[in-house]
Amino acid sequence: MVIEENPLKDVYRRLVWGPWRELLERLPAGWEYRANRRLGLCVAAVARNKVAQVAANMDLALGPDPQRPALARETMGTHFLNQYASFAFGKVKVDNWDAYLRFEGIEQLEAHARSGRGAVLIHPHMGPAQLPLCVLGVRGFRVHQIGGGEPAVEKSETGRWATALRHDLEGRMPVVLHQGGGYLRSLLRALRQGDVVLTAGDGTGGGKEIGRRYPRPVLGHTMGVPVGGFYLAARSGAAVHALHTVRDPQRAGRWLSVIGPEVDFPRDDLDQALEFGADWTAAFLSRILRSHPGEWHFWDGFQPGGLIE
Repeated sequence: MVIEENPLKDVYRRLVWGPWRELLERLPAGWEYRANRRLGLCVAAVARNKVAQVAANMDLALGPDPQRPALARETMGTHFLNQYASFAFGKVKVDNWDAYLRFEGIEQLEAHARSGRGAVLIHPHMGPAQLPLCVLGVRGFRVHQIGGGEPAVEKSETGRWATALRHDLEGRMPVVLHQGGGYLRSLLRALRQGDVVLTAGDGTGGGKEIGRRYPRPVLGHTMGVPVGGFYLAARSGAAVHALHTVRDPQRAGRWLSVIGPEVDFPRDDLDQALEFGADWTAAFLSRILRSHPGEWHFWDGFQPGGLIE
């Protein structure tokens, strides 16, 4: 979700990335996300144009619903807790990670690790998108993320300061971060050594989509679906799993990351592997976004000329 640049936003940035961040870093583990979700809901009360845009795009994808504006406001809360998820990355430790996140299906990654086999986790941008990455690193997995860069907007000096600070905070995660536009050799090598790679199956979050994409129907509209995860798995022999993150129904304020079963796909022919990967990813996105629409960050881009071709 992209909120336009303006002078008031710079004042807000100084407050949030300064004293607000310092305050939240003193809170008990897990409360950072609760506070930032509340902050997003407060902003949603005044950002009426953005909420209306999100609601309209949801209607386009899911059909009209009188409750859509309320759900659109919920996505603002999710966006804000994700935007400031890095406030917690220096606090997530071996003895407290379960205050932030619960995993389902992680035993599959443990089995891959024992056998020395790598795994590619394909995920949409839902909830605190980097939190499972951070927790996997804390838990001892050798884990990598393919990133997509920054939104293509001209930022003020304060905006550049906030971006640099966020990158510094993300650097506290015990993981390796890669730019998606770079060479893939290091990722292939990591997967062949049994590491875990997380890559997005929807958009990049930046203004320019990177990597190979195939047009496929997602929620009834044609969208460019990335196939890089299947390319890496086909070339390295790694397993492919879906990953999605939603609010944990077992505990308020905690998140749940679900790792799906291994995806069986044709590996002997790379073209077939990528075509299959595009079909699978489009079906996965359609199912997950329909089930958990309030957790996705890219509804403001799900429109013609944006994510929709």
